[in-house]
Amino acid sequence: MTHCSSAIPARGTALAVLGLALFFTGCNHTDPFTNEPGSHVPFDPGPPARLTLNPANDAHGTWLADGSGILYSAQQLDRADADVCLAELPPTGGSQRMLICDIPGDTNSTDAAQAPAAAPDGRLALLSAGNASLGGTSPTLLTLAVAPSLDASKLQTVRSLPLTPEGGSAQDYAGYLRWLTDERLVYVGQRFRAVRLCPGGQCAPDTLLYGTDVTVLDVSSIPSRAVAVAGTAEATGVAPVADGAAILYTLTNDTRLYRRTLSSGATSVLHDFGPAGIARDVHAAGNRIAVVVGGRIAYTNHPVAGLTQFDSGGRVHLLDLDGENEVVLDVVDRLFRRPAVSPDGLQVLAEGFPLVITGPPTARDTTVSKSGDLYLFGGQ
Repeated sequence: MTHCSSAIPARGTALAVLGLALFFTGCNHTDPFTNEPGSHVPFDPGPPARLTLNPANDAHGTWLADGSGILYSAQQLDRADADVCLAELPPTGGSQRMLICDIPGDTNSTDAAQAPAAAPDGRLALLSAGNASLGGTSPTLLTLAVAPSLDASKLQTVRSLPLTPEGGSAQDYAGYLRWLTDERLVYVGQRFRAVRLCPGGQCAPDTLLYGTDVTVLDVSSIPSRAVAVAGTAEATGVAPVADGAAILYTLTNDTRLYRRTLSSGATSVLHDFGPAGIARDVHAAGNRIAVVVGGRIAYTNHPVAGLTQFDSGGRVHLLDLDGENEVVLDVVDRLFRRPAVSPDGLQVLAEGFPLVITGPPTARDTTVSKSGDLYLFGGQ
């Protein structure tokens, strides 16, 4: 994506779209905060607490399995290769503990480490994307990889993309990567294509991501066996529960959260958000579930893109594991994507995107930045 924000018409149809996760094009934020080396204090205590401030994009936040730190993807505009690097923060925010770049390449290529997932035994899984040239706009190398520790320089490829899982559809990308069990990963397969969404096609292309199937990847052997979960076509989120015996998932243009037992295939609606809007981006840990619901999202038959779910973010809803006791983490000046519940279930990490209203009172226009930072909601 090459433009910084997307207009949202008065009717609420979101024209901001998911970008190709390899390269983030950011909008400038306000002047940066400062943080002393070794600090465990967030940039802004909030609430919610603002953990990062990047003129590009900080995304794919996740917790270490014991809750002792936060991993995320951070693009580095001050590097000539503009890599998206793997970073670690203290669990309360503060200065970076770790920053690993050049994954999988070197300073002569633009590379990205995304969707990190830390296992309880210390292993790290992530999506590794590389380009043969500096500043490239699409990856020439895209792999699912696992390392024995957080040292991502020791990654071993377990499966290359694109791939077609057994019983599923072709996929170019892996979203919502999680550890299902000690030897299996689960993710949402996705496809991407570049389209010009403006009238006449004179604008720069946007990259749209389309969900395919929830996919289980057995990493006990290489290349790893990929199997699609039946009935999950056009998924928009997945989260393991019950020690990997079941999953929660969401679907395109659907207000419901589903629970599926993997051994039997038994599927039920765990919760229906109804008038609150379309559900996606599910995550679960401890005794809580986080789901992004409503906000700036629309499912429409676009004249260029066809049937597409355009998503600029929404509000984070919390549930207990049984689907009850719904709580909305409502913030008026920004929208959120990809929440991650802390292992103890008491905090929620999410990508936050500023929502800005511009123009005269008679012709207001709402924009949503495509450049996000990480925010932390306290215990609820």
